[in-house]
Amino acid sequence: MLDLDGVVRGLMRDVGTALRPMGWRGSGGLWRLVTAEGVAVVQKQGSQGSSWDARLFYLNTSVVPRAWWEWNHGADRPIEKARDVHGIRLLEGRARSADDAHRWRVTDGTDVDRLRTDLLAAVTHAAGRAAELLEPGRYVDELSALPDKQVGDWHALVVLLADRGTTPELRAACVGLRRACAGRPRAAGFIDDLIERALNRPSP
Repeated sequence: MLDLDGVVRGLMRDVGTALRPMGWRGSGGLWRLVTAEGVAVVQKQGSQGSSWDARLFYLNTSVVPRAWWEWNHGADRPIEKARDVHGIRLLEGRARSADDAHRWRVTDGTDVDRLRTDLLAAVTHAAGRAAELLEPGRYVDELSALPDKQVGDWHALVVLLADRGTTPELRAACVGLRRACAGRPRAAGFIDDLIERALNRPSP
C-alpha cells in the first residue's frame, strides 16, 4: 500500500518547486509571493473527508493587498507573515483539477504521476491568477467591474479605495455598501464605523 502521507508530502515539495521560478517562496504547504503591493498566498488545507485509506486536501489561494493588511492589522505587523485567512478572498479561488474538482484525493489506487501533473498545472494557474490580482489597482478594478456586487464586495472596495484618499470612487463605494446593507439593521453600527473611518483616513 502507498505511504499516503509520504505521497502528499512529496506533492507539496513538487508544488514548491513549481512555484519557485514564479517568485514564490515557502515550504510545508505554505508559499508566499511578496511584492511592494502586498502578498499572495498559496496554502494547503486538510479535509475532514480524509480517512485511513484516503488523504484529501485543498490548495487555497489568497491575495493580501498592503492596504487591506494595514487596515486590518496596522502597519507595524509584518505583512510577510500573512496566511490565506488574511486575504480578501472574493476573487481568488482554489487550485482546481482538470475535471473542475477543488478537492484533491490520494488513495492506494491513485496514479500519482497523473495526479502530480494535474496538480502542478492547477496550482501554477491559480498562483498566476493570484499574482495578477496583486498588481497595482487590479483588485479594485475587477471588484468595481462586478455587475451585481454583494456586501463583501462593497466592504473590500471601501477599504481598498480608502487608501487613495477621499475620492468620488470611495464615496460611491460607501453609498453602495449602505444600500447593500439596507436590510441588515444589526450591521448598521459596523457599517457606520467603517465608512466614517474610511472617509476620515489621512490622504496618502
